[in-house]
Amino acid sequence: MNGLSRPPVWRLAPAIVSRRIAGEHLLVPVRHGTAEMDFIYTVNATGSLVCDLLDGARSAEELAASVGAAYGISAERAREDVNDFLEALRAAGLALAEDPAS
Repeated sequence: MNGLSRPPVWRLAPAIVSRRIAGEHLLVPVRHGTAEMDFIYTVNATGSLVCDLLDGARSAEELAASVGAAYGISAERAREDVNDFLEALRAAGLALAEDPAS
């Protein structure tokens, strides 16, 4: 990455629906029908904040800044937590990192 490039931005994967139901934040992979749903994922309050911000406009660093501000934690801790969460989402097929120019 050169000095002028923006870091990747994050968004939910296309087939993921994010909803709050009965006090839980759920991430639901939607396929062709309910018979193809393997899992429903729940996230905690911090994960919920991050998921709400996964709009394809924010980098991991920007997401971490929002988490740090919301919870009053250090930038380093917020970065570590957010990066771990984003990688878990990516590994589960729930979120994508994209070139901001796309």
